[in-house]
Amino acid sequence: MVDVTTFLRDTEPPSEPQFDVPRLYGRAVECARMDQLLQDASTGRAAALRVLGERGIGKSSLLDHVARRADGYRVLRARGVADERDLPYAGLQLLCAPLLEELERLEPAQQAALSTAIGLSGGEPPDRLLVSVAALNLLTGAAEHQPVCCLVDDAHWLDTASLLVLAFVVRRAERSPLLVVFGECERQDVPELDGLPEMRLEALPWSDAHSVLLAGAPGKIDAAVTERILLEARGNPRALLEAVDGTTAAELAGGYAIPAPRPDSRHRDHDCVRRARRLPADARQLLLTVAAEPTGDPAVASRAAAWLGVDAHAAELLEAESLLTFGPRVVFGCATLRAAVYAGATPPEIRLAHRAVAEAIISGPDLDRRAWHLALSTGGLDDRIAADLERSAAAAQARGGIAARAAFLERAALVTADPAARARRALTAAGAQHAAGSLDAAQHLLSIAASGPPDPAREAYIGFQRARIEFATRRDDAAPQLLLAAARRLRAYSPGLARRAHLEALAAVMLSCRGPAAPGVRDVARAARATTAEGSADPIDLLISALAARVLDGPGAAADALRRALTTFGADSLDSSARGWSWLAGWAAADGWNEDAWAALTAPDRHERRNGNGAGHEGSPPGHPLTGAALLDVFRGRFQAAQDAIPRGGAHALGTGSALPNPASLLLTAWQGNQDVLRSELPAVCKQARQRGDSLTLTVAQLAEAVLHNGAGHYEQALAAAREAVEADQLALSGWACIEFIEAATRCGQRDDAAAALARLGDHADAAATQWALGVRATAQALLSDVPVAEQLYQEAIDRLSKTGIRLHLARAQLLYGEWLRRQNRRVDARVSLRAAHQTFAAIGAEGFAVRAHAELLATGERVGRRSLEPGRQLTTQESRIGYLARDGLSNSEIGARLFLSPRTVEYHLHKVFAKLGITSRTELHLVLQTTTTAMANNASAISTPTAAWA
Repeated sequence: MVDVTTFLRDTEPPSEPQFDVPRLYGRAVECARMDQLLQDASTGRAAALRVLGERGIGKSSLLDHVARRADGYRVLRARGVADERDLPYAGLQLLCAPLLEELERLEPAQQAALSTAIGLSGGEPPDRLLVSVAALNLLTGAAEHQPVCCLVDDAHWLDTASLLVLAFVVRRAERSPLLVVFGECERQDVPELDGLPEMRLEALPWSDAHSVLLAGAPGKIDAAVTERILLEARGNPRALLEAVDGTTAAELAGGYAIPAPRPDSRHRDHDCVRRARRLPADARQLLLTVAAEPTGDPAVASRAAAWLGVDAHAAELLEAESLLTFGPRVVFGCATLRAAVYAGATPPEIRLAHRAVAEAIISGPDLDRRAWHLALSTGGLDDRIAADLERSAAAAQARGGIAARAAFLERAALVTADPAARARRALTAAGAQHAAGSLDAAQHLLSIAASGPPDPAREAYIGFQRARIEFATRRDDAAPQLLLAAARRLRAYSPGLARRAHLEALAAVMLSCRGPAAPGVRDVARAARATTAEGSADPIDLLISALAARVLDGPGAAADALRRALTTFGADSLDSSARGWSWLAGWAAADGWNEDAWAALTAPDRHERRNGNGAGHEGSPPGHPLTGAALLDVFRGRFQAAQDAIPRGGAHALGTGSALPNPASLLLTAWQGNQDVLRSELPAVCKQARQRGDSLTLTVAQLAEAVLHNGAGHYEQALAAAREAVEADQLALSGWACIEFIEAATRCGQRDDAAAALARLGDHADAAATQWALGVRATAQALLSDVPVAEQLYQEAIDRLSKTGIRLHLARAQLLYGEWLRRQNRRVDARVSLRAAHQTFAAIGAEGFAVRAHAELLATGERVGRRSLEPGRQLTTQESRIGYLARDGLSNSEIGARLFLSPRTVEYHLHKVFAKLGITSRTELHLVLQTTTTAMANNASAISTPTAAWA
């Protein structure tokens, strides 16, 4: 029979580890200098800069930063290629290719010289001075119409002729809006650029290097392993990323898994690898043994060498060859060497190395590592080693997280000889791999478990695990039914586990199905409730009772059960198996508008208590990247904290495996009013979420769309999006969607629909009876009420919401109240409420609603100082010119003729102007662009948007 106690530990909902390519840590000064150069160049002060540094230090990333920040610039990019270094003007051809249409503006002699140089026409080799003058006139001429930014990466590989021409250009383009940035390896001499300003990129400080490593890692890394990686990378961002690129959480957790060979030939052919191949046999074996030991512990290395019979001469030789450095940690001289050495060894050599490491670990807290190395030193099955691995799994988890524990349990199963024990261990390991997010490994282990001797209990557990994996893989209606069937089979063998299985089935059906009327929702809820004991104080029973009551009886009937469940889950004495469901209790708290309970269940310290291992994200549905912590921070107006709480990478896979924005990130972006991002991403998110049956992601996307359109005053679009989100009736999300729906329906004159949604929202508010819920309901009631009741309700809403931390809904109530007062011609009174709303939205960064509040303030007659938009949303010089000409009635063709641009280019810039100013067409430009020419000269704009259409 299966050990139920052991299995229970591995049935907590998993969270998928996320991978992220980190931002430019430790480069604030360099980025600031680049931003200043961009600003200077845009005002007509040409600039050039050489960015120097070793390979992988971040030169290309810094050039990418410049490209991203060069809003309004025409960005030209080229990269030097070693194979083309002997081709004259090859680099110049790459850089000038986007400007070929403008060659005809050059004088005939210059045009002919440049055309010949870049291969557009034949002839004798052109005079380099004439080519240089032609390139100068081409680039400065293009910059007259739009600032130009030239980014040349790997300039040390650029051909000499191109370098000389570009040096000529940057030394003479003093009064043009032109910026040229060269990225060069500091080890390569580029005399053609001598004398130009330089900026050297140094190695990252330890703290920033540590941040890069953590941002790129797929899970928790053991402290000793982290220290060794940081020492070997020596502050080089590329080395840090390569240390974790393509690795699994288990490989990094405690250095337990075998390092994977790298297919990149440059690692195999690196100079240090070639030097390692020429070493004597004993030195090679010592190098391999150090590679097999992931922490770089010098004491272990010394004892392992003694066990191997390797004398001190081998270590001295390795140091003399700069392959190893012996200090507080044994560090490889090259960050790529460890993986290359391990990958190039034969299986007998690897087993010998691990046996040496195991024999060198004699006592202390590292005995779990000894068990692991012993397992890797054997080529067959060994029940004794398997038992040691199983016993050491808990210590491995404390060191390296759930991924480390999963690695130990998997290895224990694989080296077990007894068929029944092998099947049992494989099943336990499958649960751990599932919890670590390694679904393929879990499936493989379940196949091993299924091949064991017949055992009905184990077969029931296998069915449950397969159903869980099915739900994590795709969220259609079938997955919850599989979970329910598996839960029913478990009743005969483990009532406690069966209850948890029913809870997981209930959570799955509530996440994957649209509304309580969807097929199977009520059946799953009834089956789950039938497993609970009358009057039970068990946290799982209480949570099942609350959720089942919400589905079967409505929010009012579920209120008492929910309060009891939240009280139980908020206790510090909560056992670990129940704490694994804190994410679901948190969502239930959000559904009950219970801010305090929601915050307590998603607090960072609780996250640490639950995991202690870096696995998962508190507040996340199983296998889903949406976090309750991020959403709570959004509603509290803590946008940066919300961004930090979103799982790394901000993207997740749906259906076809393509990466899409994280749902929490979508909602945050909607409140920030970034229409460009959402217009480009929401359709794809909704399409793939529908294909996969991921109702949670779909509902969040629809809620985000409703927020975005309500903020911009596009009420018909908001109504359509909010309607679907409300009908989904999912935990928390449907209540928030009701707010968007009621406002949009009211503005569109669909008061009956709004009243129906208000009744639904009122049921939830009455059941919750919190200041947040009652404040939101009062706001919605005010929208549908007449004088004087409306005013009393608005004041009640503001009073209640001011007692909460939900700043977004408070500012929303103030905005709606101010708009209502203005429609009553009480402009002075309106200004007070509108000013408060505007200040809050602006401070938070809720751009769309800040724009709307600003416009309302202007409509009251108040003179509101222009707010500076964040740098990425300011109008560039070119956008200002186009915007003002379009405001004055010129067509795209007329603007293009005046500014020497194509109509298509004008249209492109106009779309960017509309997005930055929060408008949708040129007919609204007169509302947001001032008539003074100083506004255009200063590259500023008033911020407003027409919201009076419904007034």
